[in-house]
Amino acid sequence: MIRITSLSIGYTDKLLSADNLVLVAGKVYALVGRNGIGKSTFIQTISGIQKQLAGEIAIMEKSIHGFSPMEIAETIALVDTRFEGVEYLKVKDYLALGRAPFTDAFGKMNSNDWQIVEEVASDLGIQHLLEKNTDQISDGERQLCSVGRAFVQETPVILLDEPTAFLDYINRKKLLELLVRLAREKNKCIVLSTHDLDLCLDQKVPFLLAAHGAICIHDTLTKEAIIEAMS
Repeated sequence: MIRITSLSIGYTDKLLSADNLVLVAGKVYALVGRNGIGKSTFIQTISGIQKQLAGEIAIMEKSIHGFSPMEIAETIALVDTRFEGVEYLKVKDYLALGRAPFTDAFGKMNSNDWQIVEEVASDLGIQHLLEKNTDQISDGERQLCSVGRAFVQETPVILLDEPTAFLDYINRKKLLELLVRLAREKNKCIVLSTHDLDLCLDQKVPFLLAAHGAICIHDTLTKEAIIEAMS
């Protein structure tokens, strides 16, 4: 699904490198590391927003920089840490933005599009918010809506930058369980940056550990090993 080769990322100077990483469909990968090490830059680079300094990122055997903007939108959904909604837009209409790559030139939604919105809202437990405006709900609820928009987009790859930052423990646990289930059931490749080590360990997800200038993949890790690697 995602193949990373001889990758260097950063802006002027290199922040992180990664080589021979293969991320497969059907799994959630937890990207962990200390603040400022480059986790967000890694996610932005995979998404095609930030150009890599060197190396190659291929999604479904095609270089990320060979994708057109429409192909990117049909392949990758990105969720930032902060909610990027539109004031006074209803939640249902915000979720519907995820269908934009698949609607006509006028953005007209059909019954199938609205059914996808309803199903995602049900999965996330936010049906009761659908008729509310995005400026009338809490930060945590807005973040769930951001995740919902990504699922409504129905892309094979979903990238999430600290999606649980504004959620309480119950909703953090619920969201990670949902991501793991939907990755498996819908055969998606999901990468999320997170500090929720215990929840990720409970779900037995593989880790992308960013430490000492490199990102390595680990199918199993202990909390102690992660903390030691980051120290």
